[in-house]
Amino acid sequence: MLINKRKVTIFYSRPEEQQIFNQVIKELKKKNFKVEFSTNLKKKADIGFYCESDSDPKNSNISAIFLGGLDQGRTIWPNIWKEQPWDKFDIGFLPGNSWAKRWKSCSEFKKTRTKHGVFNVGWPKSDFLFNKKNLVKIRKKIIQKYKINTKKINILYAPSFECFNRQLEVTKAAKINNYNLIIKHWLAKREKKFIDLWNNIKKSNFNTLKIYRNNSVIIKPYENFLSILDFSDLIITDESSVAYEGLIRNIPTLSVKDWMIARHNKGVERLVKPSSVTFQTTKNNLSSSMKKIINDKSVKKKLKVLLNKEISYLGKSSRIISEILEKYLTDKKSLTKIEYYIKPKPVLNNKITNIFNFKFLRKKKSFTITYLYPLKILLLRSNYF
Repeated sequence: MLINKRKVTIFYSRPEEQQIFNQVIKELKKKNFKVEFSTNLKKKADIGFYCESDSDPKNSNISAIFLGGLDQGRTIWPNIWKEQPWDKFDIGFLPGNSWAKRWKSCSEFKKTRTKHGVFNVGWPKSDFLFNKKNLVKIRKKIIQKYKINTKKINILYAPSFECFNRQLEVTKAAKINNYNLIIKHWLAKREKKFIDLWNNIKKSNFNTLKIYRNNSVIIKPYENFLSILDFSDLIITDESSVAYEGLIRNIPTLSVKDWMIARHNKGVERLVKPSSVTFQTTKNNLSSSMKKIINDKSVKKKLKVLLNKEISYLGKSSRIISEILEKYLTDKKSLTKIEYYIKPKPVLNNKITNIFNFKFLRKKKSFTITYLYPLKILLLRSNYF
């Protein structure tokens, strides 16, 4: 335990980010740390914990970086660090073996590396699910608050972006099967940036209650998504990270591959890109696919295999994080010897490799070519295309 108290500031912008650290603060306090949350991302801090992809730790004496979601940057896997670099942070934390493998595959590049190591520690947001006494209280509170019927099959609809009346399609499919419907959106308040999404959600919720009120429950956005899992038999989403979190409770996720998605009403429409951990169907087969998955007893075995790949140290993550931070402060050199440390590849020899690091972004209509020029890195940027 630390002799002198150090203060950890946990930076966040949204409720779901704050929820990542709710159990971490309890473990930090046990080790004599002072802890605070802050939405002021520029606030000066002794030790700063960050989880947003564009976080800047320059105002923290010591900094730690986490993922903000289990599928962060999925469209650019494996190397999200090319666009979301970690090299400004002191230590980094990853949630499971798949992420550790992803990081290691490109760890020879400077942008992937924190100053003192990256560690496979699990997903701290889920730790509360493994505290039986606390979980009983949470379950009781949720049941009383939302009147969830635990004796019927419950479909949990949780999209990343509600659009094109998809919620209504899910409602009708649930109604055909006589399943209950639980709805959980993430946007907690009206925001100018997401005004179209806010309006879409309000409209969808209204229409759902209009045609299926007695069998539908709308969960408040600020509730922890994980606290709803124990009441769910099947998750339906577009391409949200909830598919990965569902694995924690052995809940299958169904995605509709011919759904369209757009971040706002004037945005570019595209087909959803379902995660590889989901089951996939089409709009026409949505109701039958619901029934098929729920009745398939072999599904649970497949989910356990996926869970082992995606999330490590269930129920122990927060404790592990606090132990690593304490070790960083007291015996930094020993960090590379602990079991959670992910050994990186050898750094690339700049004289031979790292010659080309080519990135072409069509949406931005720009391209970047980075290459070595006698003892210097020459960066050429062009907006010609």
